[in-house]
Amino acid sequence: MTPFAREGDVIVATFEPAETEILVQLADDVQQLLADAAEAEPDSTRSRAIDRLLPAAYGDGGDDDAEFRRFTSEGLVERKIGNAQSVIDTLQGAKVAATPVRLNAAAVQAWLRCLTDIRLSIAAGLGIDGDDDESSLAGSDRYLFDVYRWLAFVQESLLDALEADFS
Repeated sequence: MTPFAREGDVIVATFEPAETEILVQLADDVQQLLADAAEAEPDSTRSRAIDRLLPAAYGDGGDDDAEFRRFTSEGLVERKIGNAQSVIDTLQGAKVAATPVRLNAAAVQAWLRCLTDIRLSIAAGLGIDGDDDESSLAGSDRYLFDVYRWLAFVQESLLDALEADFS
């Protein structure tokens, strides 16, 4: 990947085909997770990921949280699925060869939100709650943690390019 950089009114980066496949798969995974949110088994990895993506408003798990979720979750889920679809749509042309990805202002916001959602769901699956949790990871979790860190780089690169406009 070449990091994001501002080019006029758009922000551009180039992803390798393998990186594109990873991003598309992860965005699709988030869409599926959110689409099936109501069916998640309590205390499962999926449930923990959904709790991070759709957090409780009051944190006590009581009636107020249930009421808040009843009024807000459908719209929030739709927006999150839409953000993931924006990432997928943007990357469709970049699956075969390293192709520049060009993001306008709306796409930048969708990407930032989707990258956050992907990282939150991975962190939930890995049990990452803080900076010190890396040392307890082993085996296949290390690979997923490397993807998690790479996504942080992608997100930071995008934020840096966005902030370059204000420097």
